[in-house]
Amino acid sequence: MRFSKFQAFVLAGMIAANSALVPLGVVKADTAPAPPVAAPQAAPAASMDTQRPEHLSAALQKQTEAKAAARAQLAGMSTMGGALPGMKVDPSQPSVAGVGSKLGPDASRGLAYVQPYQEPNDFAHRNYCGAGAATVLLSHFDANFPNKVSIDQVGRDINLDPDSGAWIKDIAGPVNDYLSQYAGHKVDWYRFGQAQSKDDLRWMLNVDIVQNGVPLITGVYTGGLPGWGGQDVGHIIAVNGYWKDANGKEWVSYVDTAPPASGYQGERFVTVSLDTFWQAVSGNSAQVW
Repeated sequence: MRFSKFQAFVLAGMIAANSALVPLGVVKADTAPAPPVAAPQAAPAASMDTQRPEHLSAALQKQTEAKAAARAQLAGMSTMGGALPGMKVDPSQPSVAGVGSKLGPDASRGLAYVQPYQEPNDFAHRNYCGAGAATVLLSHFDANFPNKVSIDQVGRDINLDPDSGAWIKDIAGPVNDYLSQYAGHKVDWYRFGQAQSKDDLRWMLNVDIVQNGVPLITGVYTGGLPGWGGQDVGHIIAVNGYWKDANGKEWVSYVDTAPPASGYQGERFVTVSLDTFWQAVSGNSAQVW
């Protein structure tokens, strides 16, 4: 249980106690609905300096520059699309149904469409949240991804240890490898980063989701998040939405892939305030963005 090194895990004992449960999930890898028609990746905004915080950490400043140089790699890639500033919302998308009425106004809205996914509801997959998060992220670029690749294969690709989970830093490379296969050219958009403040996290959300229409991955502690009943464990999730509502309050939407046997009893698509989300991230802050 090496939290300081950003490993994610769920309580094995709780899973063992519930291992007889029948898998429940909104969507499992073998039961996903027919995917929406893929759309070309939207052209990015002219500059990635929009709303850059004054006190952005030096590491994130360097990573932002690297991502600005790499953003042309995303242009023209087929994706599930998104509800970004200036774009109409597609109500048929699972991401939109998952957010519901909380989705913010057009001017600030960023929602990258993804497929929901649940990890297998058994003891053997008790620490597969890193693979689950990668599966959700990659579904943005290939809506059939959860059906085509097994969670075990994704786990092997990210060097996941079934007894202890995955290191978030090991997820970025395999994700880029998958995207390079889709694009037919080298893609190195995603990198390992660490938000050191809420401003840092806000900037990551802004760059990836609002400005470039793609999801990201982060580590969290689950204690203050919906569906966990106060159970506070290290976890990895894919984040696909960020916006401000009409009152200026900031919201984050993410996909929790944990199965019921882990103790999670919440929805697949979850929306919480940025303040609540940062509290969850701050103790286990590591990102693939």
